[in-house]
Amino acid sequence: MLVVIKKDNSTEPFQNHKIKVAVQKAAFRCDVNLTDEELDQVAQEVYHRVSNQSEVRVSDLHELVIAVLAFFHHKTVAQAYAEYRYYKTNYAHTFEQLRQDADGVLRLGDRENANYDSSLVSTKGALIKGYLTKSLYKQFYLSGREKALIERGDIYIHDLRDMILGCINCCLFDIGTVLKGGFEMSNVQYSEPKTVLSALQVIGDITLVATAQQFGGFTLPELDKVLLPYVMKSYNAALAKYKEMELPEEKAKEWAKKDVIRELEQGFQSLELKLNTVPCSRGDFAFTTITFGQWNPEKLSEDEKFWLSRTGSIMLQVRRNGHGKDRKPVVFPKLVYLYDEKQIESDPHSAELLDVAIHTSAQCMYPDYLSLSSKSGSVSKIFQKYGAITSPMGCRAFLSFWKNEAGEAVTVGRCNIGAVSLNIPIILRLAQLEFPLSWKEMFWPLLDERLEVIRQFFQKRYEIIRNQKASSNPLAFTQGGFYEGHKTPDEKVGDLVRYMTASFGVTALDEATYLWAGKRLVEEGGEFSAQILRHLQEVLARYKKEDGYLYAIYGTPAESLCATQAKQYNDFCTSRKIKNDFANLEHYSTEYFTNSFHVNVTESITPFEKQDREFEDFHLCEGGHIQYVRLDNPENFEAVKAVIKRGMSKGFYQGVNFDSAYCGDCGKHSTNVLFTCPHCGSSNLSVISRVCGYLGYSNVNGSSRMNDGKMAEIKNRVSM
Repeated sequence: MLVVIKKDNSTEPFQNHKIKVAVQKAAFRCDVNLTDEELDQVAQEVYHRVSNQSEVRVSDLHELVIAVLAFFHHKTVAQAYAEYRYYKTNYAHTFEQLRQDADGVLRLGDRENANYDSSLVSTKGALIKGYLTKSLYKQFYLSGREKALIERGDIYIHDLRDMILGCINCCLFDIGTVLKGGFEMSNVQYSEPKTVLSALQVIGDITLVATAQQFGGFTLPELDKVLLPYVMKSYNAALAKYKEMELPEEKAKEWAKKDVIRELEQGFQSLELKLNTVPCSRGDFAFTTITFGQWNPEKLSEDEKFWLSRTGSIMLQVRRNGHGKDRKPVVFPKLVYLYDEKQIESDPHSAELLDVAIHTSAQCMYPDYLSLSSKSGSVSKIFQKYGAITSPMGCRAFLSFWKNEAGEAVTVGRCNIGAVSLNIPIILRLAQLEFPLSWKEMFWPLLDERLEVIRQFFQKRYEIIRNQKASSNPLAFTQGGFYEGHKTPDEKVGDLVRYMTASFGVTALDEATYLWAGKRLVEEGGEFSAQILRHLQEVLARYKKEDGYLYAIYGTPAESLCATQAKQYNDFCTSRKIKNDFANLEHYSTEYFTNSFHVNVTESITPFEKQDREFEDFHLCEGGHIQYVRLDNPENFEAVKAVIKRGMSKGFYQGVNFDSAYCGDCGKHSTNVLFTCPHCGSSNLSVISRVCGYLGYSNVNGSSRMNDGKMAEIKNRVSM
């Protein structure tokens, strides 16, 4: 009888069914279905190979199972079996790393994302859970090739800690559909709001609950138009009240307007306070965006145009005013003005709102501006042809164009499923090392191989989300937050994935250009960066046709990734004992890479020159992009207006940058200072800077929510 010697040196007879059970578990982990006959075949072959022995150690038996699986061409199962086997061997090391990560959060906090306040207990718990879920996902759900590429840094899977949950990423949430007629949230039935104040209060609650069921940005698109019916309800109710008091009609209208304006002020103040002080249950502050400012004057009454303009201007006023007796500024929600030139020229209310918006940007950096009326860019073209507005999600993500079965362009109520970014400098360096005589030709096949890995990852993601139950995100999938999102809780998400976008990200095109041509992006003229992006367009167009999914090119914002990818590149150069090309160059930093297609932050160029240089690459990255310029003197209203209007003519999603500082001692505001108040010399500053596409605190009394790489970049900024 063949005896198996176990790890504790006890013995038991060899049993075929144990081999079959272990192999079946490995097959399940890699989504392979082995038949009973195939399982029998493997078990019998294993027994045959050791049947001439009287005993065999369990460790040797494991290695034999792996070899037999490979012999029968079950290579994927063999790999899954080996990974689990070796994972158990390395368990102690993995657990020790998790303990160190947890200790780091508990003692030092975490600055990977400026949207987290890791001083809070709830956030610490969420971050520690994230380390665990990230480790589990990497070990058991990624293929060996995916793991190898993310470990070296060729690709980066964003929000890896959330992947195991099978949730979606950024979205354009259809808040109007959810509110209309009432809705259910957390097993409680909510009535439709009867006033604009109650609507804004409920919107805040919905935002905190809904954002906890996803990761990434949460956009409330065209919120002014969503609020208009509730504004009119409040106005009509107030008007009726004052008419009952037998006030003259003009006086009744005046007082009713004051009441509604006060409701809007209180509602937006409440929303801002909620989004900046109450983390959602994920542990972070809800990364919310509000878009506003576009309407069709020809289809609206004078009252409706007045209230749409006033709703936007009050929201901007609340942002300028800050909060508390010190009028301290906040960073959420991100505000985006929807710029329709024809509307602005024909409607005085719209022109007035634009001026208010630009004055607010000159003080608060927000709002950013999205062009709907340019000859350039898919957002403008979709709006002009279909009337649909593609609002941005989170920092800079945009949905791919999609039409429903009736031929209508649908934007609101859609989402994306995540982003995976390439580290172009590492791939270039690898080509130079492995193919020194033909590296420029061989770079492209290496790039394509990594694109194929990302494609296969997204194919799995789509299937995972397709099979999620609607109850996993009830406000989106059962209460109408997403398009066709009126499923029963037990229904699967199913074909709603057909309108979801997956993003292929690119970073460090400035550094990549230097490796390719020996020149910075500005000096080289953008030829190589455009070549990269056009190549991605061609490949993704083929993928979309073959897979039926909405793939998009994403100009990755690289918040913590700017430092992560630079370190991965430095480590790669060190491990291969080669020169780090950026180590001794003044204009490059070994601490961070440049985000997406942007020029190096140290470039001494004017705002107009930066707009011109980034124009082509911006429009080649239509799945995720923003254009921003640094302002030395934001108090110059006409200069700010000129930059914004020029950006709108170029079809940009446009932002302006400066460092906005508030002094906790003298209470004065100043711009473009980071550590010392120019008025009183105090270091008790709260400083808001643009992280990448959104705003965050670069300094709060000497500490920052931003990582060291991003802070190093902020200190070096000249043109950003």
